[in-house]
Amino acid sequence: MKRRYVVFGITSCMLIVVSLLIRDSRWAEERMLKPLSAEDLAYAVHDRPNDPLAFLYYGSALLKAGDLTDAAYAFTRATKLDPKLYEAYLGLGSIQLRLRDYVAAQSSFQKASQLRPHQIAAYLGLAQAYYLNGLPEHATGPLKKIVALQPKNDLAWYTLGQMYGDAHEPDQALLAMQRAVALKPHNPEYRIALAEVLIHYARYTDAEQQLVQAIRDDYNNAYAHYLLGYVFEQQGDNPQLRGQAEQEFLNALARKPEMEAAYFDLGQLYERDGDYKPAITNYRKAFHLNPSDAQALYHLGLCLVQSGKIKEGQQLINGAQALSHAQREIDYMQKRIIADPRNPDLRLRMARIYKKYGNYSEALQQYQVYSALRPPDRRIEKEIAACYTSLKKASLPKTSVSHIVQP
Repeated sequence: MKRRYVVFGITSCMLIVVSLLIRDSRWAEERMLKPLSAEDLAYAVHDRPNDPLAFLYYGSALLKAGDLTDAAYAFTRATKLDPKLYEAYLGLGSIQLRLRDYVAAQSSFQKASQLRPHQIAAYLGLAQAYYLNGLPEHATGPLKKIVALQPKNDLAWYTLGQMYGDAHEPDQALLAMQRAVALKPHNPEYRIALAEVLIHYARYTDAEQQLVQAIRDDYNNAYAHYLLGYVFEQQGDNPQLRGQAEQEFLNALARKPEMEAAYFDLGQLYERDGDYKPAITNYRKAFHLNPSDAQALYHLGLCLVQSGKIKEGQQLINGAQALSHAQREIDYMQKRIIADPRNPDLRLRMARIYKKYGNYSEALQQYQVYSALRPPDRRIEKEIAACYTSLKKASLPKTSVSHIVQP
């Protein structure tokens, strides 16, 4: 009987010791800090300026409240106090993504992935940072890490396939998409993505099979119907295939009436048959939905010329050429900015190009970035004020250059 009391006494002492150890452990700190409000955590970081966990949870609370600047400071402070604090790097990287500072986000997620190489969260963030920075070929690396850690992660295979596609590596894209479909065969989006790669290789019969199955799994998927119509359109010019293509384009529009690509392809079918009246109707609709579609405008002009409206048609053809020139100019500058995002001169040139083509909303965004990179300049401030005035007066869509032509 005495022995039982001794055992109980030892056990009680052990519990007291363990509880004292836990009280001073990181686990105890987390349990204590996690439920606190942002206001309470502000007091905590004031009282404990050298506690990385206090700054970690304070940053998390601020991030949840949308206070990105202060949250970034809190996470940065946490990483300085504890350079191995994985969660702080994740939080900092997520803020940098929201602020479009993709280079900094890459660095934060890279550090997090080095700290915990067997967890996927940092790799996901790193892939996203690369992709948003216009570097899909680099995004494939962290995604490959994820599928190595989780070979049955169908979403990771699907995303990896998309990155390979954007990086112009269709062979790898095909393999990744096939793996995603094998893991989740009844996901229509995976089959549609696989069909797109097969279309790249002109494997239209295989693409058709994938799209037919995607439609079985999701009959109201407008894009699957559209893509199946495109496959029929590409397979030949006989009446049966043409009829199947037309029907699928109409099926797509019945489900998504604002699908510009379906109107354009219907226009192509009718123009090919010399049926210019419905071709004109569909090209007009396509351009109305996407005023930056130079191809739709060009073919609309051609059909008008063929139907006898030569003056109007030629005017639209000229407008399409001007629109193509504007797009090339903008695309060129966008690529330069991706390569050198903190170059103020590039931002100013981009702002002026957008302004020249009437895209005042995008112009103002570039002016704002420029202003953040350079000291105040009265001349530029006048340009920004004029751009605000033009935006208020403009009735065109904010992201179009459609003022160049009016079909």
